[in-house]
Amino acid sequence: MENECCVNDSECSCDNIPEHKMCRLTKPARKFDVEKVKKLTSNPKFICTCCGRTANNKENLCIPVKLR
Repeated sequence: MENECCVNDSECSCDNIPEHKMCRLTKPARKFDVEKVKKLTSNPKFICTCCGRTANNKENLCIPVKLR
């Protein structure tokens, strides 16, 4: 399930992704909890190779890689 949002090349489909993942936390667009997301992205150390979102902790991304 970890990579399920990135199964195809179309837009990220995160319906079955856990609630703590950034791709799920930031949907729907313009209606998510900005303050919650700000706390999780205040000092990003990882980027998701699927959606390009960043986060402080790799646990909040589907396919994280460390930022250098």
